Amino acid sequence: MNDTQNPVGGAARLKKWLSPVMNVIAAIFVVFTAIDLVKSWDGRKVQVDFGLAAASVVPCVIGAVIQGFAWLLLIERMARQKMPVLEGLATYFDSQLARYTPGKIGLPLVRMEGAAKLGFSRRLVGASVLLESLCWTAMGSVVGFGLLWLGDVPAEGVAGLAGRYALPLLLASLAGVILLVVLDRQRLPQKVRTLFGLDGSGRIAPLRLPALELVYWLTWAAHGYFLTLSLGADQHGAIGTMGFNPLANVLGFVALAAPAGVGVREAVLIAGYGAILGSGGALSAAVVSRVASLIADLGVWALVRLWVLKRRRAATTA
Repeated sequence: MNDTQNPVGGAARLKKWLSPVMNVIAAIFVVFTAIDLVKSWDGRKVQVDFGLAAASVVPCVIGAVIQGFAWLLLIERMARQKMPVLEGLATYFDSQLARYTPGKIGLPLVRMEGAAKLGFSRRLVGASVLLESLCWTAMGSVVGFGLLWLGDVPAEGVAGLAGRYALPLLLASLAGVILLVVLDRQRLPQKVRTLFGLDGSGRIAPLRLPALELVYWLTWAAHGYFLTLSLGADQHGAIGTMGFNPLANVLGFVALAAPAGVGVREAVLIAGYGAILGSGGALSAAVVSRVASLIADLGVWALVRLWVLKRRRAATTA
């Protein structure tokens, strides 16, 4: 199979052109946020409610499981065959840890290798990852900007800027989701269909995919709610800024060079939470959020791997 027939190879060419632009923008934003953090540093002592901080991990765990099943449902629809649930989830969570590699190239490679052992073609798996990423990004933007538009975002700084433009950005993101679930793939240019491995006819993405992504992103909004409460925000501030956590994850993802969005995601949270938590509290929120997501990723991965090991041992002794 040549590169023009392989959705992952085609996406690599697209990534080659997009990566420098997105990385420069991300670097400028991170530097700007760091400078602003230093200038606005207030030196206030940060106190953490560890009970609420621990509660913020729970939505991350739930979201990770939901996202895993969303990918299984997507690839089953694309392949028209069932994926063994436990083995499929093990492959998915292996790939989630692999996204911490530079350029995030480890994620599709791990899924392609793991799913191929289960009888799925690498081309199909690569296409499923690309389609999942499109819906994941669009739906994350819908939830993030939607919550900022509905909430009472502080007027100053980056938070205020995001709040002012939340409605048009929400509508643009929503239009992207609608196109994915309404537009027939046959209407796309052949180059686009080849790039993303969209064979045949029918909707680009099944309706259930954005539905599951919606629930997934709401778990991240809930994480942000408990996170800010744990660092001293009041109910009003915690609700008003819930949209920043989904947006931080989305922007961290599109910054292609940042492993798992490290640096970019933290910069977005610092900029968004500064008005309600102060500079020290916002920095602490970024650190606690990263620790919470790592605990969730590693915890779910370990549980699924232990479950797989237990099943294999049971099968060999039967």
